[in-house]
Parts: sequence; structure tokens; C-alpha cells
Amino acid sequence: VIFCLFGTEVMGTLAKSVDAPIKVVFPKDFLELGLAGSKHAMLGLGDIVIPGVVIALLLRFDKTLKPGSSTYFRATYIAYIAGLLTTIGVMHFFKAAQPA
Repeated sequence: VIFCLFGTEVMGTLAKSVDAPIKVVFPKDFLELGLAGSKHAMLGLGDIVIPGVVIALLLRFDKTLKPGSSTYFRATYIAYIAGLLTTIGVMHFFKAAQPA
């Protein structure tokens, strides 16, 4: 399974061929060509939705634990944003989609 994800282009090809709202596509060459850019990077919707649900649950947990507190929520939200920016940076550096 790991070889299929990282050793081949199976997941990238599959994600490119599906025309459904399961991926976020953003231009790689936006800084050079602006909106006329033709190269795009993909980020799976699962990379956004699943962590978003966990973060929302942590906010409710914080409010249940101690009203007015948001310690777990803020720490997780900051870590998620850092991880997402790192993922996008790595995708741009290696010029490849995140496989899974």
C-alpha cells in the first residue's frame, strides 16, 4: 500500500481524473503569471475537513471543561495551520501532489 501511494502516480492520477468536489486546486505559478497560471497543485478535501471537525470538537471540549477557556482549541488550530502551510510548501518544493 505504501509503495502505491509514494512509489507511483496512482493517487495523483485518480484525484486528477475525478471531477467532483473532493480536492482543492490552487495555482503553483501564481506569483509569476498571476491568474493566467496553468500549473496547479492539489490538496485533498480530507486534509481540510477531518482536522476541521477535530478542531471544532476541541473547541466544544474547552467550553465544557471551563467556560471562557480555549487552550486546546488554540494550540490545535495553530498546529493545524502550521502543518497545512508546511504541506503546501513541501508540495511546491517537490512539485508533486500529496498522495494520501
